Amino acid sequence: MSKIIIQNMYFHYAEYFQTVFENVNLTLDTDWRLGLIGRNGRGKSTFLKLLHGSLVPDKGNVVKQVNTEFFPYEINTNYRVTLDVLKECIGSLKTMEDTMEEIIVSEDKNRYQEYQEILEQYLEADGFQMESRILREITLMNLPEEILARDYDVLSGGEKTRLQIIAMFLRNNSYVLLDEPTNHLDLVGKKLLAEYLKQKKGFLVVSHDRSFLDEVIDHVLSINKSNIEIERGTFTSWKENKDKKENFESQTEARLVREIKALNNQSVMKRDWASSAEKTKNIHGKFERSSGSRAAQFMMHAKRAEDRVMKNLEEKSKLLQNFEVAKELEIKQKALEGYTILRVKDLSYGYDGGVLFSHLNFKVALGDRIWIRGNNGSGKSTLLKLIAKHLESDGINYFDEIQITESFQEPLWNSGYITDYIKEDSKQHQIYELCGLFDIPSETLLRPIETFSGGEKKKLDIARALVCDNQLILLDEPLNFMDIYFREQLEKAILQYLPTLIFIEHDEWFGNRVATKIITLD
Repeated sequence: MSKIIIQNMYFHYAEYFQTVFENVNLTLDTDWRLGLIGRNGRGKSTFLKLLHGSLVPDKGNVVKQVNTEFFPYEINTNYRVTLDVLKECIGSLKTMEDTMEEIIVSEDKNRYQEYQEILEQYLEADGFQMESRILREITLMNLPEEILARDYDVLSGGEKTRLQIIAMFLRNNSYVLLDEPTNHLDLVGKKLLAEYLKQKKGFLVVSHDRSFLDEVIDHVLSINKSNIEIERGTFTSWKENKDKKENFESQTEARLVREIKALNNQSVMKRDWASSAEKTKNIHGKFERSSGSRAAQFMMHAKRAEDRVMKNLEEKSKLLQNFEVAKELEIKQKALEGYTILRVKDLSYGYDGGVLFSHLNFKVALGDRIWIRGNNGSGKSTLLKLIAKHLESDGINYFDEIQITESFQEPLWNSGYITDYIKEDSKQHQIYELCGLFDIPSETLLRPIETFSGGEKKKLDIARALVCDNQLILLDEPLNFMDIYFREQLEKAILQYLPTLIFIEHDEWFGNRVATKIITLD
């Protein structure tokens, strides 16, 4: 059992004058399957980088009894075959093999010492057993053995993600830090990754996918408004406990605010009373000794009363420190005269001679919330782009001049300032208001967009889409990088305002709650 000990850790981003962590003290057991949860912008990725060492605390220490490995990571290698790439990711094993072979072939006795040193490193990394270990791991991840002989560059994004994670778990004495590993994985890929991680002893994963977290974690590390807490259990058990706390705090918030105000007033009154008694003693002390004695007693009792009031005030104030307010989102759509919005008839599409889908038929009616499902590469995003008229097609008939707004996987605004894109004051105000509802701090909105977190960029893009007049909303993986509160906020708004919507999403929890129809692309 190894530990990661965080002692009095402070960290801030100097360029943004933003404090992220203050006086954090935690002990993490590397046998835990730990889920890291928190709202966008709270510092989850920063926390992982501090654990890994790619960021350094301003003050305090992170003491590790184990090496850490961070996902995602860049692969920089000249090797192309997947097996060779994996060996390099695990620990430059392929380079060691090639160098040792080169020395043997050269028969250069001057390089004998070099050979011995490389061999020791290779043995320490379990190099001679590594191919059999790789085969076992890809079987656990439900990948075919022949994938190892393929060119790594032609693999899908989901296949690369799973192989990179396998490589991390094959490194010696390593604790794996996974930052949003399910982003862009389809439903099958998520389930396979979940099954794989369930068999692993310990790791730390950042994810907002509730079903995925429930399957893989046994502890929760939550970054709250005012502190960081660790709790044993799944996401659901943590959420139930948090909801109970927040329901209690919500019910008692108004009462607590009144009590805090009353206690403040009481504290002031006690202080004034004690001060008045002290003045009376000073004025009459030399003539009325008994009056001075009573004044001293009043002062002592007043001080004790004030201490009790202040302690009570502090305890009641603490009850509200982690109260999360999920603000209500309103989704507006322009009225439409007809009932049917569009019809897809015998639609086929493909690229470079390949067919993505063929003979697709469906209609979109007012109030439909259509969930497009399918494996990676089945053409889901392409279908949305066809409906949005970004790609040409004769297979879609629009009933009326409908207005369509969309938020696709890559945010439309990635750099510069919000005011660079929207000059109209009223629209700027609407976007700022929506971003405020999404819990993006007002000071963040004044920064360059490239400094936003992944979740903040995605929230800004959805705000941009929602302020546009529309009768149909298209969303391509709207929950990537998004915190759990935003997911629930969006769910609630969709179920309340019933917009006409077509969406792609790999979060089954969300899809099952909001969809009225499902289209599956094979």
